[in-house]
Amino acid sequence: MKTEEVDLCIIGSGAGGAVLAHEAARKGLRTLVVERGPYLRTDAMTTSEAEMIPRLYKDGGMQMNTAVDFFILQGSCVGGSTTVSNMVLIRAGDEAFARWGQLGAELPVTELRDCYTRIEEALEAGIAPPSAASRSTQLFEMGARTLGFVPQPMLKALGNARCHACGNCNIGCTFGAKRSALTTFIPWAEAQGARVLADTTVTRLHVTRGRVTHAEAVSGRRGERLRIRARSFALCGGAIGSSALLLASGVKRNVGTRLSFNAGAMMVADFDEALDAYDADQMTSYVLADDYLIEATHNPIMSAALTTPGWMDDHAALMKRSRHLAYAGAMVGTEATGRVVMSRWFGHEETRFCATERDMGHLRDGLATIARIFFAAGARRVFLPTEELFTLRSASDASTIPARIRTMRDVQCGSSHPQGGNPMSNDRRLGVVDTDFAVHDLDNAFVCDASVFPDAIGVNPMNTVMALALHAAPRIMART
Repeated sequence: MKTEEVDLCIIGSGAGGAVLAHEAARKGLRTLVVERGPYLRTDAMTTSEAEMIPRLYKDGGMQMNTAVDFFILQGSCVGGSTTVSNMVLIRAGDEAFARWGQLGAELPVTELRDCYTRIEEALEAGIAPPSAASRSTQLFEMGARTLGFVPQPMLKALGNARCHACGNCNIGCTFGAKRSALTTFIPWAEAQGARVLADTTVTRLHVTRGRVTHAEAVSGRRGERLRIRARSFALCGGAIGSSALLLASGVKRNVGTRLSFNAGAMMVADFDEALDAYDADQMTSYVLADDYLIEATHNPIMSAALTTPGWMDDHAALMKRSRHLAYAGAMVGTEATGRVVMSRWFGHEETRFCATERDMGHLRDGLATIARIFFAAGARRVFLPTEELFTLRSASDASTIPARIRTMRDVQCGSSHPQGGNPMSNDRRLGVVDTDFAVHDLDNAFVCDASVFPDAIGVNPMNTVMALALHAAPRIMART
């Protein structure tokens, strides 16, 4: 068995792990980043969804909750979910940090604002030029303004000077323009001496007298066994992955609890004019309401087919209208009622989650708002995100949505933003980590990813994960 000895072992190379790796490496720590997915550089990526989704996503993009009625999209590759994201950088609102403080996770908001700024500057974030917006997004904005909403331009890190607005962000970036962790913090960390072990899965942390002594891992296609000794271990595998690893290691106090999501569903609108929305930046504009977020979006043809409602002939007829279709999603920060557990039968993690009536009410309101926006923009038909094809033909038909969508099983619903599982709180009765990101009762184990969120922030979480990692880095290094 091969043994690695380092100062800091970071498990996961996504938004949190990549930022932490760069900070540790530039301070001179021997830093090892362990990633279970492949190290697929941009010049090896293609524009084929059928090829890239199985290579870049956890479970090939087929990850579901235990009830199999809620899909969960997460990257499984170097760069993590940032590699397959749209690099949307929305900051969490002050109300989110206020809620966290009431749960025992009081953080210095002024310092976090500075961390946000430093991340945005490092990633050269900016607003996409008007030429990058699709015609469908332009119509969405027009309809939103007609109803009194104020669409907000998205701050993104797509390397606007190099971005081709091809609409393929969710399957990587063949142009190398996107400022994901794959093209920024990971290579920056490597330039400072950090090493990345891809295709390597950490299976267990060994704990003795309140310290992690070493990690067990398997690497490569042959499953070669590896032992990693480190002064400190930082779990950055995401809300589900980090929770599962702690559970597999026998660390159970509150682990897997308070799991939440930004849960969403898509509405589809049919316009008379050809929009060709897939030939543009996928996401450039959003509307933020009190209880939900609406993002105008579009997908390449295969993913669009998966999010377009109807069966057989109904679905085929609608897909033949692809050039005329516009899409928008309603996203709701759910209550923290989910849980990550280890399966008694299969030995791997399960994600138990069911949206509450409060969550479903907010989702229904968001979908109704989308319908009204599209009709205000001139849509001739709007379709509900349900298995059976339900057609709305006027804005007044939005009132039928509550009868059509009662529970999560009635709607095509999912998330690419899992949060919680290892909630932060200085109250040991509630939290897994304290406000220094240290696991309660362990001297040298930390968690630095979206799993520390005490509840869902309701907006794209990547910017907050990176800002928290920047905030956490000196605290973790001080104890390494």
